[in-house]
Amino acid sequence: MGETASIYPPNMHPQAYITTIAQKYGLKGIFYLDLWPVAESQVVVTDVELMDQVHVKRAFPQHKISDDYMAPIIGRNNIATANGRVWKFLHNAIAPALAPSHVKNLLSVMTEEIMTFRETLDRLADTGEVFSMEDISGKLIFDIIARVIFHFPLHAQTQGSPYLTDLREMVRLTEAQSSFNPLAKIKTLVQKRSILKRLHSSISSQIMARYRLLKEDKIVPSKKDPYSVLDLMLREHVQQGGPELKEEKFENLTSDYIELLITKFVFPRSIELTADITQH
Repeated sequence: MGETASIYPPNMHPQAYITTIAQKYGLKGIFYLDLWPVAESQVVVTDVELMDQVHVKRAFPQHKISDDYMAPIIGRNNIATANGRVWKFLHNAIAPALAPSHVKNLLSVMTEEIMTFRETLDRLADTGEVFSMEDISGKLIFDIIARVIFHFPLHAQTQGSPYLTDLREMVRLTEAQSSFNPLAKIKTLVQKRSILKRLHSSISSQIMARYRLLKEDKIVPSKKDPYSVLDLMLREHVQQGGPELKEEKFENLTSDYIELLITKFVFPRSIELTADITQH
């Protein structure tokens, strides 16, 4: 692994290392990679039929290393790392928003953001300016994700989004937390807490604003075809509240649920997808 990593640039995705090792030694289908005591050992599956056995016919649980990796940021048992009944509950809650039929209805959203992306490329082509394709394509994907999750734009492509900046910084700090230097760990922890506090406050206000709009306009999101993941998660509370809902109960009810939304759905999905954008 060390020999393979030395031929690549820093912070390369580990899948590239595994692919190179498999090609070098002619490893096909399935093989065992023993990394103890430096890291967790792995069973690597490259055969499509074997993958079907693992992911479809018998879905294996998430390894605890995933939960350990995400726990310092968003806590344990979030939708990205949970298993068993916890995962089933979280998955069933947002499944309608990710159904193929609903995703097809999002084509107009994707098209709008892609046209903005195209305009950016046209402008850069005209000026001859050197640019980072990773940066602008990351903004494109982030804006699409934001509209799917929140039903409102975050304008990363046009205005720049502090959300994306903070999430990318969270990914960087998550990687830094593996340092053996205790002072570096403390510094990372302080920085993460500051970013999380800022993100939590901002996202909470956005969730509250959307909830108020649904209540005031008496809009009950459709379970089969919700406007967004957020609307789907707020649906039950909009239904239960009713028009007689008092303001103090209105605030208390949503404040409890906001914590669940942010820690179990918004942060895991956003950070997971942003990490993919950064690494690829």
